Amino acid sequence: MKAPGVSWYNATHTQEIKEPFDFKVIDAGDKSSIYTFNIWNNKGGSEECAKMEDCSITTTDMKSGTGEDAGNIVEVVKNMWFHAQVDSLGETDIEADTSKIGKDRSKPIGTKGKTTKDNTGAAYPTPFVPAAKEILGVKNNGTPADAAGNYATVSLQAQVPLDASSGQQKFKLRVSYRYV
Repeated sequence: MKAPGVSWYNATHTQEIKEPFDFKVIDAGDKSSIYTFNIWNNKGGSEECAKMEDCSITTTDMKSGTGEDAGNIVEVVKNMWFHAQVDSLGETDIEADTSKIGKDRSKPIGTKGKTTKDNTGAAYPTPFVPAAKEILGVKNNGTPADAAGNYATVSLQAQVPLDASSGQQKFKLRVSYRYV
């Protein structure tokens, strides 16, 4: 079976995010806007691919590290400034400390959605339902209402402390998963 086909889309599923996302300037002591992303596996796929298992999201420095290496301090990662809320699991905890991601903390992601139609729009005899921390790789028509088992929706917000250093922070959002 082919590997998962991971893609990131905006909140309305209408535009793929291919370039690094600009979270804009956030002043010390402030919060960013809340940005929502849809993380798809096999969006509109005409062939089945492997499901993503044990999915989680975090932030890393540009070298996929924890942001605390000498000469490579990245406070946004090291001090866990980002909060993640998994909307597709019904979460509402974006303000809580339990939603912080970075350094050595990731947050499980997944969906309660079901995929009900294949890539031609024909209904499956039985909906495909992902297990916990999974994103399906079944064939689908790419329509959110028909393929809700093939994507997870995550909202992110940065909360920058008053004692933050000035300057640009370079980091990555990282979705980890395994597949067989």
